Amino acid sequence: MVAADLSRPASLRRRLATFYGVTLGVSWSWWGWMFFSGQMVEPGSSASHLPGLAGPLVGAVVSTAVFEGRAGLRDLFRRGLRIPSRPWLALGLILLPLVLLAVTILIGHAKGEGWPPVNAFFDYPGVPSTTGWWMSIILVLLLNGFGEEVGWRGYAFERLLAERSAQRATLWVALLWLFWHLPLFFVHRNMAEMIGPALLGWAIGLLLGAFVLSWLYLTFERSILVCALWHTAYNFAVATPAGGELAPAVISTVVMVAGLWAVWVLRDSQKREPR
Repeated sequence: MVAADLSRPASLRRRLATFYGVTLGVSWSWWGWMFFSGQMVEPGSSASHLPGLAGPLVGAVVSTAVFEGRAGLRDLFRRGLRIPSRPWLALGLILLPLVLLAVTILIGHAKGEGWPPVNAFFDYPGVPSTTGWWMSIILVLLLNGFGEEVGWRGYAFERLLAERSAQRATLWVALLWLFWHLPLFFVHRNMAEMIGPALLGWAIGLLLGAFVLSWLYLTFERSILVCALWHTAYNFAVATPAGGELAPAVISTVVMVAGLWAVWVLRDSQKREPR
């Protein structure tokens, strides 16, 4: 299969429309089934939204296969497992959310709070409570980390760079990413509780988080692996009960500040051909 010219806007629109159509079809079908069957992700529930998080990955693979064939799939696979030339710096940034989690726990302990139980670090929403800690990490990494990042950064952001600056491409990805989340507010208790004034803060956090992930993607040689690992570490740090209420607030604030910095850094980035 011969790939069309990616620099042509119409060609880009077809690719992105295919990607997003498949993404919404896969994710919203799963979450829609959960809604109509009365399932809600919450403590004590066996419901899981995680399979729906793999929609962007499926969308990226389908659109790549249709428009770019085997060569495109090989490139997507290589970027998915790419170890950057500065692995220790990448690892440090990947682990930063977990380091901040540890700091907040130490602060809480210094104030007289007890240590969180070990299982609190792996009590991830949507993962069955009977799942072992190692399997919890694998499930979240595959369905949440790679499930999202192969699509949002590895495909949508990468394609948008063909005709937009990194800053503008990030804004478009953030908009698509935000809209994609909508059904989760009806099947995920933690997200449902944000409906109201807190929703604006969530949207701003997602936007700035998108800039952090764009910066990571470009800084570490278009490595989807780095983005997937960082996304997974961040979610474990803020979505599990290990850090109580302090850790999510501190970590989210740090990421938002980093996102503002990334907006500034990416301001002069020009469009470039995707690899």
